[in-house]
Amino acid sequence: MREMELVVAYVRQTRRSAVGQALRQLDQAGWSESQVVGHGSAASGHGVEHVRFEVLTPSAMAEVVSMAIAQAAHTGEKGDGMVFTCPVRTSQHIEASPIESAMQQLAV
Repeated sequence: MREMELVVAYVRQTRRSAVGQALRQLDQAGWSESQVVGHGSAASGHGVEHVRFEVLTPSAMAEVVSMAIAQAAHTGEKGDGMVFTCPVRTSQHIEASPIESAMQQLAV
């Protein structure tokens, strides 16, 4: 398995389209988006709605993806968001669950 990284970004809702466009321009195979409420330093005690992007990408592309998201999300105002990059140690397709595999091996 080639080395992969997970890029996770929290961005303003108003920048959702721009970030999606930036990812499409990088030919990313796919990503996840979800609505979240943040309670960080920019929230000043109130929940702030953001969009969470999750992009699984080859390690060689992680910095490019991270920078593209940051550039597309940037407004220059406090609360623009954050981007994190995390190494992915393992992954597994759910349809090939270990329980199902073990049951099939026992049936042989």
